[in-house]
Amino acid sequence: MSGSLSSLAWLVAALVIIVALAFMPLVPVRHAESPDGAFEAVATTAPINTLIPVMPGQSGDHAGRITIYTKDGRSCGSVAVDMVWMIQDLRWRLSGKPREVSLTAVAKWDLDACSVDALGN
Repeated sequence: MSGSLSSLAWLVAALVIIVALAFMPLVPVRHAESPDGAFEAVATTAPINTLIPVMPGQSGDHAGRITIYTKDGRSCGSVAVDMVWMIQDLRWRLSGKPREVSLTAVAKWDLDACSVDALGN
């Protein structure tokens, strides 16, 4: 009886840990700054993704979110991405009106209105 109770306790403990990891806030894994320094892009992923072993150089292959922030910390919105390395593909257009940053076929941020339009949804 004590052997099955011990197994049940380990199973419950494992399930609690898995659920806790699933609901933890996303962790930042990559950053990119706008050329003028007025904005910052942050790529985040679920903490459980950082525990999954990958080959060297493939840590950016995890799914996550990219969020654009103003320098004062205000969020201009975020979008889901298949791989967090996509943050390196951001295209900053700061000389036009409105100022924009885009991620091809995924999203376009209006930096002056501090809003995002998710293109793939």
